Amino acid sequence: MATTTLSLIHGGHDAAIGDKHEALERYRRAADPAVADGLFRAARRLREQHLAPAPRLSADLRIAAPCTLRRPCAFCPHPPRSAGEVGDVVAAAHALVALGYRRLRLSGGIRFPRPGEPSGGHDAQVIRLVLALRAAVDVDIEVDVGPSLTRDGVRTLKQLGVAAVGCALDVLNPAVFERCKPGDRLTERIRLLETCEREGMPFRSTIRLGLGETDEDRIGHLFFLRRFPMLRHLDLVRHAAYPEVAAPGCGPWPLARLTAVARLLLPTLDIGLASDAGIDDVPLWWLAGGGSEAVGATVTMARRREEEDGETRLLAVGERLVLRDRAPALQRHFADLGLDAGIGDGQRASPSSPAQARESTAEG
Repeated sequence: MATTTLSLIHGGHDAAIGDKHEALERYRRAADPAVADGLFRAARRLREQHLAPAPRLSADLRIAAPCTLRRPCAFCPHPPRSAGEVGDVVAAAHALVALGYRRLRLSGGIRFPRPGEPSGGHDAQVIRLVLALRAAVDVDIEVDVGPSLTRDGVRTLKQLGVAAVGCALDVLNPAVFERCKPGDRLTERIRLLETCEREGMPFRSTIRLGLGETDEDRIGHLFFLRRFPMLRHLDLVRHAAYPEVAAPGCGPWPLARLTAVARLLLPTLDIGLASDAGIDDVPLWWLAGGGSEAVGATVTMARRREEEDGETRLLAVGERLVLRDRAPALQRHFADLGLDAGIGDGQRASPSSPAQARESTAEG
């Protein structure tokens, strides 16, 4: 994709981001809150031009497929070794629809396609689940099982009307990727993005901050993703330190600054917070031009001990699953910004309070 200069208003003067050097300079200068204010305002204006005026909440069913990696990722010390049956997934979808959710993401672990298999990776598993959901509920469906899909799998999911395929690159620095994700393959993740691009399949990707990447890595990652017109969603998430893999962690301020730069470089993109992002990151993310989607609920296989944390309510779905709904807490955060966050097609968590999306008043 050819580099396009984006003219913006920054601190009362025309400014432009036309190459990596300019983007890196803006990102670094925004470490100063006085400079960041202008950057954030420019990013918000672009969001308001291209996206809905209020955020929406979606749900993530993390029960689609098991992870077969022998060495887990640093930020996923307990990967899913089992997955829900068709009946489990349909029951979870019904529970989420009852709460108002209309956009569901089927996510799960990794199984790399093997040469010679009639249907490699997790193709057969996720196609079976999509067909069951299509017959049971009226929702938008995404599928995210990492690099576990073949070209035929992507084609079939497109034919079934799947809204997007997810495949997080996480970090584009090969050495950092190998250190934090020793059982995974960056080349296979890039392959899936290229497959989606060739097949005309919209896709979602993720950038993780705090794994040991440099500022240059973060900006380079954004420019790499600009090559893909089929990219529809970009999720951002920051991590605490993982000393065992020399990952230093990342605070909320770099995440907000990268959100703003991402908006300037990818103005029409849905720039969300990943499903494992902290609720406290929401205000800065929105003020920095993030939007319009955040994950309000997740469904996982039930563990032996489940505890509510004050921001998440737990709902049992049969005997095997637990639904973690943090929509009420998220909606309180958005209400502090003068926003009415809807679930899915605009329904509130409480059926008696329909969402009335209104203009953001964050800029005062």
